[in-house]
Amino acid sequence: MPDPANILDWAFSALFGWLIPIGTTLALIALVAYFLVMLLLIVPTWRICTRAGFSGALALLHLVPIPFVGLLVVMAILAFSDWPAGESRR
Repeated sequence: MPDPANILDWAFSALFGWLIPIGTTLALIALVAYFLVMLLLIVPTWRICTRAGFSGALALLHLVPIPFVGLLVVMAILAFSDWPAGESRR
């Protein structure tokens, strides 16, 4: 009589084994897309921070690996702090 654990292992790999490479590929594509979007946001954010009088390196917070946390931190700093360069006068 065959071992039930081997039968279940064979059935799982036969039915769902093809999902593992697809899931890995999709995760890699999502990770690359996330970093490309963050890199596209760094340049304009660097210029905004520099013109506001902050260090441009503040824009590197976009690279925080938790999605959009760095963006929220940078925008909160820009929105709620006094700008060293001062407000624009019109």
